[in-house]
Amino acid sequence: MFNLRTILMVAAIALPILSNAQCGHSSRSDFGIYLGFNNYNGSAPANYELSTGGSRFVALGWRRNLRLVNGTGAALRLGIGPEIAWNNFMIENKSVLTERNNQLIVEPASIAVRKSKLTVAQLNLPVLLNLSLKPSRLSIGVGGYAGIRVDSYTSVKPVGGNAERTKGSYNLNNVRWGLMTELGWSGRSKLFFRYEPTTLFRPNEGPDLNVWAVGVRL
Repeated sequence: MFNLRTILMVAAIALPILSNAQCGHSSRSDFGIYLGFNNYNGSAPANYELSTGGSRFVALGWRRNLRLVNGTGAALRLGIGPEIAWNNFMIENKSVLTERNNQLIVEPASIAVRKSKLTVAQLNLPVLLNLSLKPSRLSIGVGGYAGIRVDSYTSVKPVGGNAERTKGSYNLNNVRWGLMTELGWSGRSKLFFRYEPTTLFRPNEGPDLNVWAVGVRL
């Protein structure tokens, strides 16, 4: 049977191909770069605090915008397309995240550390309903996305040394979904906000944390 992971991977490959068959008068495509900051809320233990400035969100997304309504004062489009997103969680107080006996532990580093972070890469399929007001070209989008984890690792950079990556699952959820909204002007950069009702870690295998991200889409 097909699961969500299979469906998302097939969609990510097929959508760019299928877009060539779309009529140019009813749809258009674009490529966006998301740059911002991410954090989480929920029952985070005291040693899970993040450095806000160092916890960055980056995503690269291709989107096909299908025209649903084209009125005299407004246009409504449905945007869909794959993206690859990276959540970077910079751990405060130079602590390190480790996994022992299927349990996550954040503990002080045994050496002097310049920075320590957890990075999660995810392949997403966002769907966004976008309303454009023609007189002002104001654009408002609301929607959601679902995604699968494709990579995750910790990166610890000691003082005076090179960063060392350690790949692992770290009890992370393999499938996450979220809600998203975008605000700006058509054809220009937009502000975005994302929130994930699903938890970052698997139930009972890590803190109950919900990820959010805010920034700009270029």
